[in-house]
Amino acid sequence: MAATVPAQPPRGAVSAPSDTARRRAWGWPHYLALLALPILFLETWTVVSWLADGPSQITEYRTGEHGKEFWGARGFEAFAIVLSLWVISKLIKDCRAQGRLLTFDVMFCIACATLFWANGGNNFFQPMFSISSEFVNLNDTCGHNPLIVNPDCGRFANPMIFLGLFEVFGLLGCAMLLGGVARRCKERWPGLTRPQLYGIVSLGGCVLVLGEPAVLLPLNLWTFPGTPLSVSIGGEAFRYPFAPEVLVFGLWIGTIAAVRIFKDDNGLAIVERGLDRHSPRVRTGITLLAMYGVVQIATWGQSTAPMWVLGFNQQQWPAMPAHVQNGLCDSPGVTGTRYGPCPGTPGYRMPIRGDSGLPGQSP
Repeated sequence: MAATVPAQPPRGAVSAPSDTARRRAWGWPHYLALLALPILFLETWTVVSWLADGPSQITEYRTGEHGKEFWGARGFEAFAIVLSLWVISKLIKDCRAQGRLLTFDVMFCIACATLFWANGGNNFFQPMFSISSEFVNLNDTCGHNPLIVNPDCGRFANPMIFLGLFEVFGLLGCAMLLGGVARRCKERWPGLTRPQLYGIVSLGGCVLVLGEPAVLLPLNLWTFPGTPLSVSIGGEAFRYPFAPEVLVFGLWIGTIAAVRIFKDDNGLAIVERGLDRHSPRVRTGITLLAMYGVVQIATWGQSTAPMWVLGFNQQQWPAMPAHVQNGLCDSPGVTGTRYGPCPGTPGYRMPIRGDSGLPGQSP
């Protein structure tokens, strides 16, 4: 019998991967989950240290009056609560429909709930962003971050009801809204590619971000006091860097929303694909960790880090209401702070963690 020779694949052809190779192959969920581990360790260290020191509310700079700042803060907190209740109703309905608790949307919310530790991230190196202490707040966790450069970062008043609820439930609400926009655009223009749809989603995120300059600044609740490329809205103290902030914040919302919006033919998001070989519990764990990795990388790398560049080129801070300045640094009308002169002050030297000349302790 003549020997048979296995047919050789054409030159340049790629052989199909074996079952063993497919079982061993890593996909996006695995790599995202792996990248998430050091971030999770750092966040856990930071939050546990913060909790051990006893978080406290920053109230000493409030006006004590029921002015527009007070009612503006209450209004945004009420909005966050109403939005959260609406999203929770959707979550309950979805969980009942699927017959399980850890649906994708629930894991989406769990991952986003961890973002509260990044709210003061713009001030990682030096003060550049401030929120009114008229909000229900707590001193920020960043003062306990072992990698922090700004030695008084914890003085940032973190609005736990407003931003906390927006991150946990509001981002899912944004994803639902932008997903509806993407679906209608696809129905209207079937030829749109995914990159084009992502552009539409990101543009929608930028539109949502316009609530910052349109409402928050006129109510004197939010400011980037010394940043270049800024315009004054609601007073000289309330400055907003339109081009970079709208872009990076809008892309941040768009990226997180895109994880939910774009699914494969099996209805799986990028953080769920290629996990068939794992047990259900392992699949859930990898997906949740990968989703955590997405929101953290998008927050620190896409939304926060670009703003640091502006922070290193700040102009002199203007005089500011005390409830927004919150003793972050010495600016017109405020002296004797722990941090010292604000960025942009003539002769300014950026204090760093470990400076022995700083009085007292960061919150």
